[in-house]
Amino acid sequence: MGRQICAPSVVPASFPSQSVAELGVPTSSLTTQASITQSVIYSMTQSYDGSVQQSLKKLRHHSFVITDPHLRGHPIVYASDGFLHMTGYLAEEVMGRNPKFLQGADTDRQAVLRMRDSVCEEKPCQVIILNYTKQGWPFWILFHMAPVFSQTDGRLLHFVGAQTPLSDYSLGMKKQASSLSELHKGPYASSWHNSLLDTRITGSFSRLPCFKGHWLKDHCIGQKKRAKVASSVLQLVIHELTKSSELKNAEALLDRCINEDAEALHGRCISENAETALCSSLTLALTRIQQSFVISNPNLRGMPVVYASDMFLRLTGYEKEEVIGRNCSFLQGQDTDPCAIQQIRDCIKEEKACTVRILNHRKDGSSFWNLLHVAPVRDHTAKVAYFVGVQMELGTPVVGGCQASNIVPVMQQLGAVGAVKVAVRSLQGHGLRRSFGIS
Repeated sequence: MGRQICAPSVVPASFPSQSVAELGVPTSSLTTQASITQSVIYSMTQSYDGSVQQSLKKLRHHSFVITDPHLRGHPIVYASDGFLHMTGYLAEEVMGRNPKFLQGADTDRQAVLRMRDSVCEEKPCQVIILNYTKQGWPFWILFHMAPVFSQTDGRLLHFVGAQTPLSDYSLGMKKQASSLSELHKGPYASSWHNSLLDTRITGSFSRLPCFKGHWLKDHCIGQKKRAKVASSVLQLVIHELTKSSELKNAEALLDRCINEDAEALHGRCISENAETALCSSLTLALTRIQQSFVISNPNLRGMPVVYASDMFLRLTGYEKEEVIGRNCSFLQGQDTDPCAIQQIRDCIKEEKACTVRILNHRKDGSSFWNLLHVAPVRDHTAKVAYFVGVQMELGTPVVGGCQASNIVPVMQQLGAVGAVKVAVRSLQGHGLRRSFGIS
C-alpha cells in the first residue's frame, strides 16, 4: 500500500497568521520542534521596515517561505498562510527550521542538489520536487527560488521560495501512461520513459515526445501555466521585500538625523550632500566626455555613484536623482550572472581594471547586455579616489571568447577612462578637497 497522495485545496481566508512577530507568544513556547532564536525572530525586522508584514499579508493565499542564509542552518524566517495550509504545519513548527524537513524517502536527490547549488551561487532555480505534509502525505510541487539583494549595497538579504502544488502530477502521468499503454511495448517505449524521467527531474516540459501525431498538450499547457503563476508570486514577494528594504534604509538615515541637535544636523546634511557631489570644475570637465559612464566613490559606505553622465541616464532610463548616492547594483537582476558580479567585486578589491559582459536592467524593467569596463581613478597622491564604470550596450554575446567587433567599443571605453583620469588629476586634488570641506 502506498501513501495517500495529498491534493492541497484552496487556502481559506480565515487561516491563522504566519509570522513569528505576529504570533503573540513568548519565544520559549515556540521550541516544540524548532529552536527559534532571537536572530530568527528579528531577521525580517532588521532588513525591512514595519510595512513588510502588511505587504506580505496581501499575498498570504499563495504558498511561499522566506529563509535567511546568514543564520545557521539557513532557517525559515517567514511562512505564508498558503504554505502552512498546503503542508499542514503550524507557524511555530516551521519557523527556525531548514525547509528540508519537507523532504522524504522518495524526494529526488538531484533536485535537492540543484537547490543547494543555487543557494551557494546566490542565483535563482526552478525544480519539480516531491515533498511531504505533516501527516506524511506526499505531494508534488513546482518550486521557484530566488535571492533578495539589498538595493543599497548589493548584499544578499534572504531567499524566497514559492511553491505551486502539482496535485494532478502523478495522477496525470498515470493516466497518460494508461491511455498509451501500448507504447510501452512498442519501439517508442524508451523515448517515453526517458522523457517522463526528464520531466520529473528537470521540470522541462518541452521535450515530451509526440506519439502518432498527438502532443500531450493538456499536461504541458497546465504545467506551463503553473510555472508562470509560481514565477509571478516569486516576483511579487521579491518586489515587496526590495521596496521595504529601501524604506528601512531611509528610515535609519532619518533616525540618525533626528537624534542630532539642529547645529549638528545642519553640518551633517551639508557634509553628506558634499560627499555625493563633485566640485563644479570637475563636473564641468566630465560633461565634455560623450560616453555612458558613472563614477563611484569607494571611500564612502556602499560605494555610491557620485556622477552619472547624460548618456548613462538615457541608456538606463533613470533620472540623475535616482542614481546619485546609490550603488550600481540596482542595475542588476535575478538573471544577472553572479560570476560577472564577482569579477567586478574582485577588480574593485584589488584596485585594478577589468572588462566584463553583464546583463543589466533599465528602469522600465527591460534588460540589455552591457560591455562594462571598470577602472580605478587615482588622485595626485596615487590613492584610489574613484572608480569609473563605462557602459556599452551590446547584442547577445557569443559564448567562449571575445568578438572582434568588441575591439572598437573597448578602445572607446579606454578613451573615456583616460579623459576621466585627466579631469581628476588636472585639479591636483584641490577641487576634491573643497567638495569635502577639507582645508
